[in-house]
Amino acid sequence: PADVSIVPFYDRTELVNRAIWTVEKALLEGAVLVVAVLIVFLGNLRSAVIVSLMLPLSILFTFVLMKGLGLSANLMSLGGLAIGIGMLVDGAVVMVENIYRHLSEKQAKGGSTMHGSTMHHILEAAREVGRPVLFGILIIIVVFLPLFSLTGVEGKMFKPLAFTVAFAMFGSLILSLTLVPALCSLLF
Repeated sequence: PADVSIVPFYDRTELVNRAIWTVEKALLEGAVLVVAVLIVFLGNLRSAVIVSLMLPLSILFTFVLMKGLGLSANLMSLGGLAIGIGMLVDGAVVMVENIYRHLSEKQAKGGSTMHGSTMHHILEAAREVGRPVLFGILIIIVVFLPLFSLTGVEGKMFKPLAFTVAFAMFGSLILSLTLVPALCSLLF
C-alpha cells in the first residue's frame, strides 16, 4: 500500500465557495425577479412593497429557527430558499389583494357608506382570506414532509432543504396573517 501522506491534498475550498456563490446569486436574482413581477402585476407600488417585505423577513425567520434548532446553513438549505423564493409571497399576495379590493370597494361607494372604519375593512378582508391562506401554505409545507423520512445519504442531502423550505413557509404564513394586515393599515 502506498503511503497516504504523499498523495497531494486537493483544496476544495474554492469549489465550495463557488457553489455557495452560485446559490446565493440565484437567490438574489430570484428575489429581484419576484419583486419586479410583483410591481408589474400588482399595479400598486405600496402593495408590491408590502408583499416584497415577506422575502427578507421570511428568510430571517428561517435562519432564526435554524439557529435555534442547531441546523447549519449549508448549500442545500440555501438551495431550498432559492427554490421557495416565489412561494414565500403567495399568502401575502392573496392577503394584500383582498384588502386592496375591500378598500377600493369602500372608496367606490363613497367611503363612508359602508359600515365601519378602514381598519374594520382591513380586518374583515384579512378574516375572509385567512383560512385559505393558512391551508394553502400548510399544503405546501406538507408536500415536503416525505423528505423528513429519508435516511442515509439522501436524508443528509435533502433534510436541510425540507427544513429550510418548511421554516420559510411557516414564517411567511405568520407574517401574512399578522404583519401584512398591519402594514396595509399603515400604507393604504
